Order: sequence, then structure tokens, then C-alpha cells
Amino acid sequence: MIPKIPTRTDAFVECACGATAKIATVAPIADDPGHMRHIYACPACGKESDFKVEKKKV
Repeated sequence: MIPKIPTRTDAFVECACGATAKIATVAPIADDPGHMRHIYACPACGKESDFKVEKKKV
């Protein structure tokens, strides 16, 4: 089952339209060094979804 909210290792999420969105961009968040910004793009509807994902703890 594809998650609606990703963890740091998920390459796909379920889009609101019901299709599968693929990870498009991963970027640091300047004011939050413990998280990364993951952006997923849906090829079916064109929507982008933006998530704040916790970095791996060392």
C-alpha cells in the first residue's frame, strides 16, 4: 500500500486524486536542519505535494 504521508525512504505517495505521485525533489530546509523538504509530483493530475520529513538520526 502506498502511504499518504511519506517517511524519509518513500519514493512514492498516494496523491489526492488516487494516483501515485513520484518523488521529484529533495532539499534541505534552511531554518530546520533536522528535516528535509520532499516534493512529490503526480503525473495523472499534475499536482505537487510538499512534505517536511525528518532526517535519519545518527
